[in-house]
Amino acid sequence: MKIITVTNQKGGVAKTTTVSSLFAGLHKMGKRTLAIDLDPQCNLSYCFKTDEKKPSVKNVFKGECSIKDAIQSCDGGDILQSDKALNNVMQELSAIDQVYKLSKVLKEVKDNYDYVIIDTPPALSPLTINALVASTSVIIPVQADSFSMQGAEALAETIKGIKDVNEALEISGILIVRYKARAGLAQHMNDKFNDFAKMFDTKVFNTKIRDAIAVQESQLARQNIFDYDSNANVSIDYANFIQEFING
Repeated sequence: MKIITVTNQKGGVAKTTTVSSLFAGLHKMGKRTLAIDLDPQCNLSYCFKTDEKKPSVKNVFKGECSIKDAIQSCDGGDILQSDKALNNVMQELSAIDQVYKLSKVLKEVKDNYDYVIIDTPPALSPLTINALVASTSVIIPVQADSFSMQGAEALAETIKGIKDVNEALEISGILIVRYKARAGLAQHMNDKFNDFAKMFDTKVFNTKIRDAIAVQESQLARQNIFDYDSNANVSIDYANFIQEFING
C-alpha cells in the first residue's frame, strides 16, 4: 500500500484538486484507492459528496469507531471524510498520537488498498505531521510564483526532520499547477524550482497542470475533473501526471 500525502504550507496551490484528480484517476485505472480528508475545511469530502451523518476521521481518531466503519464509497473509490472540529480533536490526543495516530489506524487497512491519498490543511500542524509520518511519498503542488517557492522550501525542511522517524518517506516531486506557458515569470520560476529540487534530491514533474476554468466549474458541480470533462486540457494534464507518477 503506497501512502501519498499532497501538501504545501501555502494555500491556494490546487492541493485538493490534485488529491481529487490523483484519487479518481488511479481508481479509473483499476487501482484500489482510499482518500483521507485531513483538512478541517472538508473540501475534498464536499467534492465527493460524503454523508456528513456518517463517522469521520474525527471519530476514528477519538477511538469511537474503526477506520473500516468510517470509510464511505464514492465515485473515486473509498473515502474517509473530515470534520470541521478535527483540529480540536488533535489537541486532545496524547503527544505520541499527535504524531503517529494516522499511522496506527492505517495498519487496519494495509491489505485493502493499493494507494491511499491524503489531503492536508495548508499549514504545518499535527494533522500534516500525522500524514507525513504515515506516508511513503509526498507530492508538493506549487504555483510558478515566489510565495509557492517559500512554502515548498519550508515544507522540504520539515520533511527532512520527519525522515528521522519515517525513513521510508520520499519527496516524489514538485508539481507545477495553474501553469501559464507563455508567462515569462513561469519559465523563470520553473528554472528556480528545478534548482530547488536538486537541493532536496527530488525532481520537478515534467507534466505541468495548465490553468483552466474547468477546475472551478468541476468544484461547483462537485465532480472530479475527469467526470466533469475528460477532454479538458487540465484533465489531460492530470492524466499525464498520474502516469508519470506511477512510472516513477
